[in-house]
Amino acid sequence: MKIIILAGGSGKRLWPLSSEAYPKQFLDFDRGESLLQQTVNRFSQAEVLVVTNQKHFQITQKQLGPSFGDAILVEPEGRNTAPAICLSLKYLIDKMGAREESLCVVCPSDHYFENAEDFQRLLPVAKKAAATGVIVTFGITPTYPETGYGYIQTEKGEGVLRVTSFIEKPALPLAQTLLLQGNCYWNAGIFVFQIGAFLQELRQHAPEFFEWFRYPYEKALQHFSDLPILSIDQALMEKTSHIALIPYPSLWSDLGTWDRISKMLPKDENENFLSGNVQAIATKECLVFGEGITTLGVKDLLIVKSGEHVVVCHRDAMHRLSELQEKALFP
Repeated sequence: MKIIILAGGSGKRLWPLSSEAYPKQFLDFDRGESLLQQTVNRFSQAEVLVVTNQKHFQITQKQLGPSFGDAILVEPEGRNTAPAICLSLKYLIDKMGAREESLCVVCPSDHYFENAEDFQRLLPVAKKAAATGVIVTFGITPTYPETGYGYIQTEKGEGVLRVTSFIEKPALPLAQTLLLQGNCYWNAGIFVFQIGAFLQELRQHAPEFFEWFRYPYEKALQHFSDLPILSIDQALMEKTSHIALIPYPSLWSDLGTWDRISKMLPKDENENFLSGNVQAIATKECLVFGEGITTLGVKDLLIVKSGEHVVVCHRDAMHRLSELQEKALFP
């Protein structure tokens, strides 16, 4: 089995804690290991292939250590997840001797799992199902009506469920309805499949990607920019009928917004999350990231000290931080 870990995220959504130069997969959120390191350590190192970009290659190499060597693959350019996955598979086939019957797991590098043991327990179930020729994904049981995630709808039942539809980032009324239905799951972007089955689905539903596989590896690199800029959901998963879902029972988040971080990360007795050398006095319901920060008599704030930037805002305004970059107020 081969594990493809996607580590090319841009880091824009959690500015200033993360940035284009240092995206969130390299942050540890006070867990001792970065999200990338946690993801890699769920698997045997011999199985792992990490795909990243040139900008983040050195950080990736530093966090994973010199023993990884050729297990870090650099994209010629960022073109979303479908090209990244195809490049990884091409490398595994042409350079690592992977065969059509070989099983692959694809997962993001920047997601938070509260209980990774549940993932390890369910992975053999996914492998068994994928060996029959279907693509298997993991779905997260929703705990609130999130409008920023894609949803996957399945037939009702238990175990490995047939996928009936993908629903991309619903408006709040629909998200509330999906939450109550009981057969809709958040899309975690984790897939398990046989290489041959995946290629067969590309042939039928994404021929422009399938044709690219005909090139030898070095020429495929030269033609990488010919591949459409698409997510793997857009290119394939939303189109194929040969896909099944396994519900994932534990808490999970992509930590993609400040609000999701606020919901997910563990809090102290005053409902604060404090990361770094922080002294919090008479402080409640705050998120504080940075070194040498002292708070006194405050509530409901986000405070981030990162590099040259210090940001203080009310938690109700956390979603507006991206406006600072969009308006080019800060680099």
